[in-house]
Amino acid sequence: MKKNILYIMLACLPLGLISCSDDPDDACSKHVYSADETPYLRIDANATISKSVEFRKGHISKQTISLKDNAETIQTKLGMTVDDMLAGLESGKVVFYNINTSRAAWNKAAMTKGSTGWYYDASGNITTDASDVASVEIDKTNKCLIVDAPEDAAAGTSISVNVGFAVNNGKDYDKYVRFSLAIAVTDPGLIMPTITIPTGDYASVEINFSDYKTAIETCMGMTVDDFNTAVQSSDGDIAMYMVDESGNWDKTSSYTANGIGYWCTAAGKVQSWGSGCAYFIETHDGSVGIGRYPGMASGSQYKIHFVYASKSDPSKFVEFVVTATMS
Repeated sequence: MKKNILYIMLACLPLGLISCSDDPDDACSKHVYSADETPYLRIDANATISKSVEFRKGHISKQTISLKDNAETIQTKLGMTVDDMLAGLESGKVVFYNINTSRAAWNKAAMTKGSTGWYYDASGNITTDASDVASVEIDKTNKCLIVDAPEDAAAGTSISVNVGFAVNNGKDYDKYVRFSLAIAVTDPGLIMPTITIPTGDYASVEINFSDYKTAIETCMGMTVDDFNTAVQSSDGDIAMYMVDESGNWDKTSSYTANGIGYWCTAAGKVQSWGSGCAYFIETHDGSVGIGRYPGMASGSQYKIHFVYASKSDPSKFVEFVVTATMS
């Protein structure tokens, strides 16, 4: 009798082995998620669209990610066009949620930026606009994602945000497209030299552009040689602006020194040469020179703050904060 039972068990064993595999996609019966449950994320590298979004400190402007530019991935993974996907959001056939990468699961948290997106805190968690460092939302009219940051966002801010569109089939979110966004606020164009100006009326120190090649080329979108050529004429696209204590650029003052340059008071206010001047800033061939007005006391120290910026595209600029001491 025992021998017969053993034979029966051995005969059934192969059937048990082939009935299911370890692959979740091959499971005999997949779990159906209810409205209150958080679906797992089926990992699909080909469904992930990675984007880096970088903002310049003090000059924040919204950036967009075109859905049309990613239409092929959307068509392949969702089986629909961009227009169909956006229409699906209205009908409920498509959902738009965050993705919790550490848990490999969808995050169905309610939207906090109107009805189309979310605000995020410094850790990348969903928050309200009172403590946000960035936001992501859908612009259905222009068929894009809008990524934004507060105007006072600090340099060094860096978060990772993952959002996704998925087909809402009533069981899972296995057909999806994921946008993995690396959002950062940087200050790559900040140059902070410390100089000592020798004694003597009109004595000056030159700050060489070539010493800051990386910052200039990164932020101005041109070689340091081309930048040097551009700043030799006050009629060109590159201007110099003094910057006040609040970070505002003085775009109204005319140049009062030679070429692209100014005479300034000790507080950095632009004025013509004469009583009240403390120093001058002048653009020379290959450098910017900073020099003293006659009779300035030894030991006087000034914070000299100015930018070179494109007139046609103010987002292209390089910023100088110079600590100058009169010897």
